Amino acid sequence: YLTRMLSPMGITISRLASGLPVGGDLEYADEITLGRAFEGRRTVS
Repeated sequence: YLTRMLSPMGITISRLASGLPVGGDLEYADEITLGRAFEGRRTVS
């Protein structure tokens, strides 16, 4: 739903790569794990 609504505005929706559990709190993620999750993110289609 979000992808369809935002893509005409040029906004890309992506999901984080592995390393962070679903529902996990970003506050408790270490810097390296968080960095790798952002580097490996994938576009949602």
